[in-house]
Amino acid sequence: MKKLKLILLLALTGPAVYAQQKPDTAAKTKELFVNAGLQYLSNLTYAGRRDESSVPVLLPSVTLVSKRGFFVSAIGYFDLNGSKSGTEGLSVTPGYVFAFDAKRYYGGNVSATKYFITKSSPIILSSFNATLDGQLYANPDDIVKFTAGISYRFNKNNSNDVVNTAELSKEIFALKTGADKKSGLKVTPTATLYAGTQSFYQTYYTESQVTRSIEQPQQQTPINILFPSQPKQTIITQTVTQQNQREVRQYKLLAFSGSLPLTYTINKWQILFTPYLIKPFNQVDYVKNTKMNGLYFLFTTGVNVTF
Repeated sequence: MKKLKLILLLALTGPAVYAQQKPDTAAKTKELFVNAGLQYLSNLTYAGRRDESSVPVLLPSVTLVSKRGFFVSAIGYFDLNGSKSGTEGLSVTPGYVFAFDAKRYYGGNVSATKYFITKSSPIILSSFNATLDGQLYANPDDIVKFTAGISYRFNKNNSNDVVNTAELSKEIFALKTGADKKSGLKVTPTATLYAGTQSFYQTYYTESQVTRSIEQPQQQTPINILFPSQPKQTIITQTVTQQNQREVRQYKLLAFSGSLPLTYTINKWQILFTPYLIKPFNQVDYVKNTKMNGLYFLFTTGVNVTF
């Protein structure tokens, strides 16, 4: 029986997070599957990046998946910022999941996401207009899965960025339950590397030659006091140094992420918990002009159901 991959685009530490379900035998004839979920993220990030203004978010989602692999997903964004909590918007993602072999050891997916998020929102995705995403994976004999991805990001300030991901993961069933042994606890150790373009301002200096006139003061004598005359002027050329800034866009290593997704499946229900440790690279706080490359922790937890 083929596996059907349900896509939950959560935009957590990369363009997408994927959860996999196995429909039961009676569901093989269904043409359309529906997955509904609710996720809590302690700090919404993108490609290992987070803003100082980032807040915890609640993400309700609905995904429709056809038996042929086409899907469309909608996600709502609610920031949980105490008295300032509120609705920030939503995103809509159509896409397609495919496999190159019957056992689905090799395959991938393509998708496009349109964001409808308030521009003044504190969440990091508020700077996005849309993204185009693609992934290819290889999991020979179900030993270790390698996934390579690319995301092309359209920003609201008319600049575009590219983010690449390289990921290693391994699914481990710690506990199998149910008559068919398809439920239970699954652990998936995952290591992810992010690289991509980022903008920063570079300071540079220019020198120019400026012509100036300097008045030569007259010597104070009784005749000059009684009969003042025009002061003499001397023309000189000076070198003026001026500080400037320009925006530079470079492709760099962005972050490394280690995570441990825990999934407990009970028939059509899944309970999810994933802790993350993220190490950003080449990140600068341009307000304070200091580096922000310290290790930080976040987690996501939630539940979803497929029917």
